Amino acid sequence: MIHLITGNGKGKTTASVGLSVRAAGHGFKVLFIQFLKDDSSGEIGILKKIPQITVLHAPCNYGFTFNMTEDQLIESATEYSKLLDKAIESDAFLIVLDEVLHAMNAGLIKEEQLKKLLEKDTEIVLTGWDAPDWLMEKADYISDIKSLKNPYTNGVDARVGIEF
Repeated sequence: MIHLITGNGKGKTTASVGLSVRAAGHGFKVLFIQFLKDDSSGEIGILKKIPQITVLHAPCNYGFTFNMTEDQLIESATEYSKLLDKAIESDAFLIVLDEVLHAMNAGLIKEEQLKKLLEKDTEIVLTGWDAPDWLMEKADYISDIKSLKNPYTNGVDARVGIEF
């Protein structure tokens, strides 16, 4: 089954973390891959302590795509392709691809490679925003997280333990 957690609101990663913990709590193997992030978010430390969960991300944080050099774009695309290969080869019950939609929309992930992963007979969660129509049609679950109110719009910076 394909779970799509999309939208402009806060909570997409949080929802995928909750699903990962639930699956691990039942003894299932989970592969949690983050794109366009590093391991500095609070959830990663605790996920790494759960034996059933494997957390992967690129070896470095390349920053925002609009600030990346051409070399960084190429390097990040290469690293993200490797991460998708690991997901394709994985025997995990649940595979989470956090922020994969943004990476795909930025041209850092090949649509064909993602489609190959989605052929697997397992639970796959994709997070991010602006999901393409083909993915919306293919998904079994779609959660659209909408921001109705957010302190960030009033100048409040992201807070440790809440936003990251």
